[in-house]
Amino acid sequence: MWTNRSRIIFVSCLLIAGAILLQMGMYALHVFFDRELTFNLLQLCNNWLKSLGFLPIGYFLGGLVIYTFAMCIWLLSKQLYMSHLMYRKLMKAHQETCSEEISRFGITGDNHIHIFSCPEPMAFTMGFLKPKVFLATGLLNLLDKQEIKAVIYHELQHKKSADPLKMFILSLCASVFWYIPLLKWMLHQYKIAREIVADQYAIDQMGSPVQLGSALLKLLKKGSGFSMPFTYASFADTSVNYRIKQILDPHTKISFKPPVRSTLVSLHILLAISVLYIFNLY
Repeated sequence: MWTNRSRIIFVSCLLIAGAILLQMGMYALHVFFDRELTFNLLQLCNNWLKSLGFLPIGYFLGGLVIYTFAMCIWLLSKQLYMSHLMYRKLMKAHQETCSEEISRFGITGDNHIHIFSCPEPMAFTMGFLKPKVFLATGLLNLLDKQEIKAVIYHELQHKKSADPLKMFILSLCASVFWYIPLLKWMLHQYKIAREIVADQYAIDQMGSPVQLGSALLKLLKKGSGFSMPFTYASFADTSVNYRIKQILDPHTKISFKPPVRSTLVSLHILLAISVLYIFNLY
């Protein structure tokens, strides 16, 4: 259920953002490269508003296109730069006995798991094309062997599903198209769904929810105020209360209803473009 829910959210977000980007791309080709294109909502809206005497709307639409593509480039560049810096820091704090440490937990295979020196109890997965799992020594000191093993399985699911990349894509959509508030809700719901999917994978591998639940409770009690300026999938950074409820009762239903206000605002913005298109079409 949760896997399907996350897929629906991801695809829906891509469809909304993709539709807007397609129109902006067609508009940019027409305005900046003098390409004659048909079926372009932004161009039709622009022509209609110009006919009514609203000449500045052309500048607004052009500015919106430039802003959108500039923001995409800026956020992607920032993500790559900050990830690179963090990766270098983590490698400097990397423990040479990493392979021996991981093998004693019964985790086999080349899973790209790294242990680094840090007093904070952290576990997260980062990287786009080749995601890697990172465990802090503070986490190893806080949890017992079975709890650490459950955390590792949780993060391996994030790695296997390329969740850092998918979360960044949704985060990019929510940030760039901030005027579609439903995308922000989708991002939050996607994070919840993926954390629960990773929890379920860890429970299946361990054969019991006890170890994962106790690890979450320990980390919740310990607390951790760390945050990083780039997208990553962290073990105890998202929706801990929802996840504990799911562990205690897997049949617990978590509301999937979009907030009314955000949905209405988003629909009004999308419908406004459609209405302008129909008006020009007929």
